[in-house]
Amino acid sequence: MRICKARVIGFGSFADTGEIDLSDGFNLIIGQNNAGKSEFLRALQPDWPDRRHRSQDAWQDHELRLPELRLGIVLSGLELKDAIQRMGDQQLYIPIDKSQENILERTVNSLFEKDQIFIEAKRSPSGALESNGFPSHGLFSLTSGQAVTALVQPRNGDLLISGPQYVQNDSLPNIIWQKWHRDLFYFSAQRSAAGRGAFGEVDRLAPNAANLPAALHTLANKRRTIFERLVDHLREIFPTIGNVSVPPRGGSEVEICLWPTVDMNQPELSFSLDNSGTGIGQVLAMLVAIMTAENAIIVIDEINTFLHPSAVKSFLRILQSDYSQHQYIISTHAPEVIGFSNPSVVYLVKRSGFESTMEKLDLSSVAQLRDIAGHLGVSMADVFAADHVVWVEGQTEELCFPYLYRELVGPIPKGTVFTSVSATGDFNQRGKRSRKLVYDVYEQLSSAVASLPVAVAFSFDMESLSAAEMSGMMDESQGRIRFLPRRHLECFFLNPGAIAAFIDEHDSSNSPVTAADVEAALIAHAGETGSKISQWKGSLFDADWLTKIDAARLISRTVAALTEERVTFSKMADSLFLARYIVEHDRSVLAPLGAYLKSLVARKT
Repeated sequence: MRICKARVIGFGSFADTGEIDLSDGFNLIIGQNNAGKSEFLRALQPDWPDRRHRSQDAWQDHELRLPELRLGIVLSGLELKDAIQRMGDQQLYIPIDKSQENILERTVNSLFEKDQIFIEAKRSPSGALESNGFPSHGLFSLTSGQAVTALVQPRNGDLLISGPQYVQNDSLPNIIWQKWHRDLFYFSAQRSAAGRGAFGEVDRLAPNAANLPAALHTLANKRRTIFERLVDHLREIFPTIGNVSVPPRGGSEVEICLWPTVDMNQPELSFSLDNSGTGIGQVLAMLVAIMTAENAIIVIDEINTFLHPSAVKSFLRILQSDYSQHQYIISTHAPEVIGFSNPSVVYLVKRSGFESTMEKLDLSSVAQLRDIAGHLGVSMADVFAADHVVWVEGQTEELCFPYLYRELVGPIPKGTVFTSVSATGDFNQRGKRSRKLVYDVYEQLSSAVASLPVAVAFSFDMESLSAAEMSGMMDESQGRIRFLPRRHLECFFLNPGAIAAFIDEHDSSNSPVTAADVEAALIAHAGETGSKISQWKGSLFDADWLTKIDAARLISRTVAALTEERVTFSKMADSLFLARYIVEHDRSVLAPLGAYLKSLVARKT
């Protein structure tokens, strides 16, 4: 389920937000403190307070309208079917009349096969969800001859469909209401998850995270693989944490214990989550939610208030690379969040006097902001508490390398950080500026805030550098600089199947593109004047050609041509999609890249 539209009327500092478009992926709500970001997120909760909008013209309760939230919600037919199986008997309006009763079951099943069902609904703080239309799914216009519902009943793992029934009872808003309660997780900037709680076997985090100790205990005992992966994520975000345990306390409770070491030999060396910072509890709760829910709506208020800037970047990287199936709605004013989250939608909240307004930002401007934030990202905050810093080419590598390392090599060693340099051109200067000076600056930056010596490595693209130039740079850096074994990262992603999947994911046309189509287009473009290089021998899998080709440009041209420019390929935003596809379907072709990443992290210079 996704929230695709929201409009808040008469709540808090909002007289009327107007229609707010929300997307899959990351939605950022940005603005200064007290602008109204948190107010908007609170209105998205199933349970929200009656805080009526006041102004200098109207401030007494009897003068004020009841707050209202108007929503546009999308869910798939399979999600609808699953919800009915969970909830029990439901009645659904279907677009048939009395003369078509013989196709009742087929019509209902066709509803469950739909990719998207769109529902417009509204509610007040004290009321349930109500449909704006009737029937709520809007698949047909109701007339007196079409008031037909089907009774859908869960039976033995399937659904029994009977009817028709001629009653005015549309269950769909209530189904959405229940899914909203189940699938939306709201993480407040103030709330801290409890470290100790009642024992119990639970398979899902409560929306308020009250059962976090029991949920973690269940994962540790029933779903050990997920629990161990969660601990790996926690180590990556917080280098000072080595392990997590959830032992029983007093027979009826369990407690979340954190360990500064991977080994858990002496219980006295662990400490309770209740004695740790707020950020660790928040991240634990968020990880449990995103790792155990299938398609959730994750709402995070002011993520930067409880996480260190480098922890924010590590956390966002994990969400983007491993859990992109969820919808994220995040409020922030921090440049590291704006610059690293690759948002689909950004709204700026401003407040003047009693009233807040929301303005949708042009993503081309946000891209410029990301560039600026990228420069800000090279700071001591990125390497605090790290003992091995790998400076990488840019944000594409900063996002992809940790994911690829985990998938191709294994857990990232504790204390290892991948972070991008501000301007790779600094490392290839000719003339007055000394490259050695630049290396030394980054090395000093890497070690300035750590109590122990820091190992530093650099990973850069080969691009068009000659063997002599690369050798000279490696010598001048005393072996700290390493170069990808191919021109750039996308040379490993020239996979027709992955590119075809990317096109199908992003192209709304009804003409699917096959891997064979992509392969033919790649070959055609690779042989064209302007793209053809001396190593081209007609094969996409030639090792010498893959080393030298400008793969990002070739992929971009191929995607544009096959979609008649309906879809564009962005190196920074879309390379991870290709990486994920290849890891899932043909990871063996990435073995050279895995070996390179392993050498980077193992290198202690």
